[in-house]
Amino acid sequence: MAHPLLAHAHDPEFLKTHLQYADWDSKYVFSPPAPASLFIQLARKTQVIVDRCGRIIGVLIAPPLPGEEWESIVQAATTAMREARDKMTFPVGAYHHRRSYSDGFPTGSQGFAFGGGRENLGNIKASSAWNAAAMEELLEDPNVVRMTTYPIRPLFLPYQAFCYLIFADYHTTKQVLVRKNPGLRRTFTRSPFAAVTVNLGPVSVSLPHTDAANKADGMCLIGALGSFDADKGGQLVCWDYDLIIRFPPGCSILIPSAVVTHSNTPIRDGEERFSIIQYTAGGLFRWVANGFQSDRSWLASASAEDLARREEERKARCADALKKFPLWKDVKVRNFSGRGRVEVWDSGDVTDFSNLTDCESEGERPAKRKRQT
Repeated sequence: MAHPLLAHAHDPEFLKTHLQYADWDSKYVFSPPAPASLFIQLARKTQVIVDRCGRIIGVLIAPPLPGEEWESIVQAATTAMREARDKMTFPVGAYHHRRSYSDGFPTGSQGFAFGGGRENLGNIKASSAWNAAAMEELLEDPNVVRMTTYPIRPLFLPYQAFCYLIFADYHTTKQVLVRKNPGLRRTFTRSPFAAVTVNLGPVSVSLPHTDAANKADGMCLIGALGSFDADKGGQLVCWDYDLIIRFPPGCSILIPSAVVTHSNTPIRDGEERFSIIQYTAGGLFRWVANGFQSDRSWLASASAEDLARREEERKARCADALKKFPLWKDVKVRNFSGRGRVEVWDSGDVTDFSNLTDCESEGERPAKRKRQT
């Protein structure tokens, strides 16, 4: 069912008034009145989007460095994006696709995937050798690498912390595939994602869409670059959340893009906006689950027992998928994997029980452990 406000997708001031607005830069903790479907909790420099049951269904990842220092990295990465686009050649049709708005924007991709018409697992191919070389140079630029990997670096772990089970699923699947297929092209060091797409601007503003080829119970990482006033445009609209988010250059956001309709609001004339999206195609997970073959090949050789087992797995798929989205109350006590809270308390791994969510109560607070002497 289409959102009733889709006709106003390109009017940020209207959407700020009629949707929940997350003024991210001001560290504002938004808590809408019931029966709103979600709210945002402040977690150090990063904010999370949670549903009514406290599941984390989005993460707004703040920059890891002070303003001016990070701004220089963002500006350099923006310059690298602009130069890469100028080195590439695109047919007219490359600017206009289902995600593009107005004059459109070209894209470039790298990594590996399965599905979308592919008969086999393989690397994503550029439209020309010239474009492939420019894309390779762009993804090796140190400022682009810094911008795209700060949410997954060892010393700054919002993805692992806030989406541990999803991260583990992505990381394990990627490692299994790369070990079995050494020729697969990786994107960034330590990245759990199999592929990256860059929206090369100069006005990378997307229409409302979902990325149906991505994993439904997963997250994609969106990074914004460019030079634009984030108060006036470039906001990320998550239509299924009734939420519009201030999304300034140099910040990143994790959302389940396969199931959440999202878009950007337009930027002003003369401004630039680029974006970098990291993701893993859902077909890769099915390829591994099928014993490194397609659904068609698996079905051709599946026994009656295999089909019965697959049907039972299908019935539990939705419930199993929801379990991968962690609860905020577990993350607050560093219970990133979602193991039983009593087990966490017994191990003494308790740090913060303030700001309990609506799904918690003071009765859940464990007794303080006495210091042993």
